[in-house]
Amino acid sequence: MENIDPKNRTMLVDGDIVAYMCSAQMEEPIKWDDDVWTLHASESKSIDKLADTLEYYSNILLCRNIVIALSSKNNFRKKIYPLYKYNRKNNRKPLTYSPCKQWLRDNFKTYEYNYLEGDDVLGILATSKMIDGDKVILTKDKDLKTIPCTIWFMQGDNYTEISEEDADYNHMLQTLAGDYTDGIPGCPSIGIKTAEKILAPHKGNKEAMWKAIVKRYEMNNLDEKHALTQARLTRIIRNEDYNYERKRPILWQSPKQKTS
Repeated sequence: MENIDPKNRTMLVDGDIVAYMCSAQMEEPIKWDDDVWTLHASESKSIDKLADTLEYYSNILLCRNIVIALSSKNNFRKKIYPLYKYNRKNNRKPLTYSPCKQWLRDNFKTYEYNYLEGDDVLGILATSKMIDGDKVILTKDKDLKTIPCTIWFMQGDNYTEISEEDADYNHMLQTLAGDYTDGIPGCPSIGIKTAEKILAPHKGNKEAMWKAIVKRYEMNNLDEKHALTQARLTRIIRNEDYNYERKRPILWQSPKQKTS
């Protein structure tokens, strides 16, 4: 990264993750007696932690501008696959998670799109011309490797540059391997290492990758329609995948569909 102009450089922040992380860190369990425990959190301390975190990373990344991406309450993936993130259904959000998200809305330029998750919003912002200048995504989520962009993973110490070819390849990998944390099954018995062996020889050739994916699904007695559903679940929305007039995502189409 050379000749960085902080005034013309924007940090695209996964607001869901930073709000969750900072609010979770501020929770304190208290034991009152031999039987009673309670969980406490200070809203002001959580927000201070959030503000300090954003300032820390904006200084590291030399970004004068900060833009926040947040998830909508509605989710298009649940409409095409009701079990999407079902394994998280009963997970408790940290006590000050909602106030932290509201503080982000009140203090920064924030983008939220109906039916989209924060990852999708980041994908749109990174691949569109809505924001001028250099852009770098701040996240902890490896799913963003399916977007052509520059990423700074919060658990890392350097930039990750993702080309369009790499992003398309990573998307196809996840279509086969699925995503356990999000409840996306993928192809039975296929992990990421096996997916790499299947798809690596075809990297850069979308038609060949898709053909190899469909073949592997059919070997497991699952048809192309099933594979297509997995591809749509794992596709992080890019600018080209969003209908701004209808305010709806455009479901991913296979290379076969696009050329037919």
